[in-house]
Amino acid sequence: MRKLGLIQSRGLGDIIIALPIAKYYHDRGWTVLWPIDERFLPSFAAAADYVEFIPFTFTANVEGFLMNPMRLLKGRGCEKIIPLYSYLTNTSVADATLAASLKFDEYKYAIAGVPFAEKWNLQIRRDPAREQQLFDRVVRAQKYVVRQLEGSNCRLAADDTALGECEQVIDIEPLTDNIFDWILVLERSALLVLIDSCYANLVDQLGLRVRKTFVLRSDVRFTPVLRGEWRVRGANQSQATARAFAAHS
Repeated sequence: MRKLGLIQSRGLGDIIIALPIAKYYHDRGWTVLWPIDERFLPSFAAAADYVEFIPFTFTANVEGFLMNPMRLLKGRGCEKIIPLYSYLTNTSVADATLAASLKFDEYKYAIAGVPFAEKWNLQIRRDPAREQQLFDRVVRAQKYVVRQLEGSNCRLAADDTALGECEQVIDIEPLTDNIFDWILVLERSALLVLIDSCYANLVDQLGLRVRKTFVLRSDVRFTPVLRGEWRVRGANQSQATARAFAAHS
């Protein structure tokens, strides 16, 4: 079988965004190899069995983002290798014209030659037992809000003063080594308030039919295209949670 290598070594949200690219090639007879930060392997190894993930020790430089994955893929005999980054510091991208014209998620699909509509054909293997275990651990009320207000470059102030009939607020925390364990909690919530993050991408790409608010934290080039029915708030709105709930009530 022909071997395809994808280069997107980290960024949980970026990897989720790009998973349908791997599935698209897999369905057309390719073996898809993908080096990722070894810390991400517990999330993706079981959820996406159509990819052969190659865990490696990641460093936050061009070696970790690009050169080490390239060496790993060439060593596995990949006949086609696609770096999915639309921007890397001090490094040129595969197609500067596409990078200047498209959002970062649109770029990934364009450079891979995959229709962008495939982004919402995310297929993952869920683990009902693990999802239920986390649900039972964190959910204590019938009507609850799931909230994520902190990311790598964003931290919003929490405000619970106007949550209406909500009986519980659940803040997403690193309670498990698999981000997909949160799906059941997410899909049964009364409202999601999520910053631009891997969880927002997951909810949107799975098409979860939940009331939801998306909190911006990046400029237009690095904000994903959303298809679901989201209300959008700016990251400078410290009352994001309360306003979001009030808007949906």
